[in-house]
Amino acid sequence: MIGIPPNDDELDLDAGEANEPASQQPVTEQEPEERPFLYEDAEQWLHGYALPRYLRRHGPSGHAWAPNWYEYPEAYSVITALWETWEQMRWDGPQQVLVFYRDYFYPLMDRLTAQDGPFHAYDKVMHPELPEMLPIWDAPSGYFRSSV
Repeated sequence: MIGIPPNDDELDLDAGEANEPASQQPVTEQEPEERPFLYEDAEQWLHGYALPRYLRRHGPSGHAWAPNWYEYPEAYSVITALWETWEQMRWDGPQQVLVFYRDYFYPLMDRLTAQDGPFHAYDKVMHPELPEMLPIWDAPSGYFRSSV
């Protein structure tokens, strides 16, 4: 008796020699793999990971920095985003860590610590206050499309 070739839709090609129809395989939902953060917050990450790996000369002839970085909204936002991005990308292997450095860490840290960056007016003796916000005017009514 000549057998009918099996329908590819009915075979589980990954099941080895059993070749049971896929419909008879138990369906299990895969729970997303938990990826806990290594650092509790951006400050911990900055102290424990980022700044020890970003050694730069600072001051008038080097990079600008303020020890109270968390009081600068731009720096706080960028450093928090860097920390969360690093926490996600570190799980994807060494290649993604390199992508993190190339695409995120170096460009953003260089920008944050540039002489005209958010810490440009910080001087721990003479001017410990935050720089002023750039001036902005309200756009005319109806200028932007509403998302609602």
